[in-house]
Amino acid sequence: MDTKVKRKPGGFEVTLSKALYEKEAVFAAAYALSGLCRNRVEPAQAGYVKVTLEFLDSCKDTDRVGVENKFMNELIDQQLRLDLEKRYGAIRRLIVQQAFAPLDDLKAEVKKIVGRN
Repeated sequence: MDTKVKRKPGGFEVTLSKALYEKEAVFAAAYALSGLCRNRVEPAQAGYVKVTLEFLDSCKDTDRVGVENKFMNELIDQQLRLDLEKRYGAIRRLIVQQAFAPLDDLKAEVKKIVGRN
């Protein structure tokens, strides 16, 4: 099953695959909409999580679609941030360290990160 959005009176419900989205990304995306919606994250069937977003104020249908789109975009953005941190976080930390407390042998540290000891 792919991501499934189910519209409900006063909000919507999204079922997400845990294989695609990490817990941290789901919670961050829900939190980003906390000014617009009351949010609930709970387990769904095996391998999935259900996010329920209930609008704090009544909104027009066009606004609802905008909030749904905003949530899905935020979810992708948060997951991408996590993926980039995994991939490049060590390099980012090395750059920050070099900026504030220069290393004696920067080339050796870079080789450690890329696995070329």
